[in-house]
Amino acid sequence: MKEASFPKNCWEEPFLRRLLVLPLALALSNCAVGPDYHRPAVETPLAFKWGNSPNAEKPSTGQDNVSIIEQQTASGKRFEGIRWKKALPQDAIAKGEWWKIFKDPLLDQLEAQLLVGNQQLKGIYAQVVEARSLVTQSLSNFFPHIGFYPFYSRLRFSQNQPFFFLQHPVVAPVLSSTGPTGQFVQFQTGLPIYWNEWALPLAASYEADIWGRYRRELEAAKASAQATQAAYESLLLTLHAELATDYFSIRYIDAQLAVYRYMIDVFRDNLYLVQSRYDGGLANELDLARAKTDLANLQSQYIGLENTRAQIENAIAVLLGKPASSVKIASNPISGSPPVLPDYLPSDLLQRRPDVAQAERQMAAANADIGVALGAFFPSVNLLASVGLLSSTVEMLFNGSSRFWTLGPFVSLPIFEGGQLVAGLQQAKAAYQAAVANYRQGVLVAFQDVENALAALKILEAQQEAQQRTVAFAKDQFDVSLVRFKEGLVNYIEVDTTEQVWLNAQLLNLQILGERFIATVALIRALGGGWEDYSMRPVGANPKMKSSSRS
Repeated sequence: MKEASFPKNCWEEPFLRRLLVLPLALALSNCAVGPDYHRPAVETPLAFKWGNSPNAEKPSTGQDNVSIIEQQTASGKRFEGIRWKKALPQDAIAKGEWWKIFKDPLLDQLEAQLLVGNQQLKGIYAQVVEARSLVTQSLSNFFPHIGFYPFYSRLRFSQNQPFFFLQHPVVAPVLSSTGPTGQFVQFQTGLPIYWNEWALPLAASYEADIWGRYRRELEAAKASAQATQAAYESLLLTLHAELATDYFSIRYIDAQLAVYRYMIDVFRDNLYLVQSRYDGGLANELDLARAKTDLANLQSQYIGLENTRAQIENAIAVLLGKPASSVKIASNPISGSPPVLPDYLPSDLLQRRPDVAQAERQMAAANADIGVALGAFFPSVNLLASVGLLSSTVEMLFNGSSRFWTLGPFVSLPIFEGGQLVAGLQQAKAAYQAAVANYRQGVLVAFQDVENALAALKILEAQQEAQQRTVAFAKDQFDVSLVRFKEGLVNYIEVDTTEQVWLNAQLLNLQILGERFIATVALIRALGGGWEDYSMRPVGANPKMKSSSRS
């Protein structure tokens, strides 16, 4: 602590001037009780296991006796490069309109509508404003509190109070320069039964932050406000990703519905064929019943899938903040492939995740709360001052003789609190340890999310290559069985089996394609909103509800 230097004649100065030196001395002290915040280290790999680096995992083809993962685990290579690293959250990096990488105008339009209409965003935005207001409230502790408190009161004193307090007559002799004159005078003394009081006081108080308790409160309030904004960013990212996921789910359902419509025509043609052969005595009744059952079952599945699409469409309406009946998404079957990933995704990108930043800021706030709890053990020094007019009658209130002022320090020192302060400090320390554990758990989950998405993208891509071959082979199998049935070499059961295999192969192929798009969205969400760096903006910047430049 820095010591204030006083002039040699300090104690010879008038009382008022000496008292004004005290705030300066207190301001020069720059200590703050409690631990200073340092971000704890977290376990961070050099690269993602399922990324595109040279040592990344590759999908197993099922032909090896020992999988790649088992080989790496046995050799210990999986854990090479793991290190403890101090986290530097960068959730303030603008993530951009990441959904535009899919080059889908309808998705772009829906994402823009979400920013304007989503009710969850509006609710958490209000929480952000509330948290920033608490920072302003904490800042007010560093300034004097000044108020004007005019009042009037009329009092009635008890007549049962001690005699010398009551108003009573007193007789006193009249004295002159030569002695008693023999005359007497009578006057009233003591308090009257009724008393009026008129006052126009101006009062000020200031608590010197000697031990840094208010500085720790401000530190905690700032960290909490940043955590609240990170929660806003996290919800924003989640809602954008949820909308994109629902949208691509509808698109691959549209593709499956298109397959169902095509296959219904195929099954209907087969029914006509079986009916014709049955009428000609070339097919039995079982073949005809089987063909009718297949067509009816396929039509039932088509209707059920339409119900699934309607449910997802209604969920999108809620995300947009609109009634479900007002949102209609046109059919647009999914096609193509999801965007290609960059060649290398460094694990530092996890620092952009707003949920990780939220946990880190909550940890910083908990650390500052330790200083607040520790500051309660130390005395508080308040400087009090008041000046104004005070009179028993309103006529005399504005006379010069009605002026009054008071000035002086007030010190409060806790001596016995029944263990309350100790318990409060223990609670703050325990809350900090819990926040550290939650933060490290959040980092582990973040890496898990990224690895899951990367693994899904690679594995699903390999699976789709195999599934596309399955679709082609299943089509050839169906064509052969249909020819054999027409030639009377087999019963319809062979055609029934092969067309079911072909149908299921097509549906699964489209489902895998849809899951690849959804896995891409999951990866973007896991990375905190994309993998491109944009310009920085302060964490405390006002979130724009109608801006679509952030995720």
